[in-house]
Amino acid sequence: MTTAPANHTSGSPGQGPGWAPGPSEAFDARPVRSPAAYPRAGMAMRFHVSLDESDTNLGMWSSCHGLQVQFTSKEITEGGQYCDRTLLPERVEYSTVTLERMMTQADSPRLQAWLARVAAQWTGYEYDNGTAGAYPGQNVTIRLFDHQGLLVTAWVLQHAVPKEWTGPDLDARSNSVALEKLSFDHTGFLRHDAPVGVAP
Repeated sequence: MTTAPANHTSGSPGQGPGWAPGPSEAFDARPVRSPAAYPRAGMAMRFHVSLDESDTNLGMWSSCHGLQVQFTSKEITEGGQYCDRTLLPERVEYSTVTLERMMTQADSPRLQAWLARVAAQWTGYEYDNGTAGAYPGQNVTIRLFDHQGLLVTAWVLQHAVPKEWTGPDLDARSNSVALEKLSFDHTGFLRHDAPVGVAP
């Protein structure tokens, strides 16, 4: 009786010599990570805005624009240098931050009350014991959350002052939602003393 020779191939079981895993096999061979091992992703539609003023809550907003910083520089031309250029750092400029949302019975009156207090200090009206130019600004914190409602990061707008509030365009012929906008000017949100990897 003839005995079949043993198979001494160096490939994977069931594969011939020189076999190498394809893209699909290599993908399936990766170790499976638990959901907790993946980094938490911030959801653009989940953020909250609050003020330092007695932890004033401005509620939830549907959009936020203007979280932007620009590092401006000036180009210096030196005599005899025709290829290289020198950039001199100048200003760090922050854009106006604008919030927008649908008007609600809970949040919109609270916002109007806060704007009235700011106006009293801004213009020096006596009904709020304010003096002209006395409003110093305050920090506005925008917190970003993930799909589980856990904090991912935050931006603290330093010494923020309201720039503009815009109410809805009212039209009896329209069935659109009433929107309000609030914009802030501020001195910046980059903090050199903020811990790396930790949300403010």
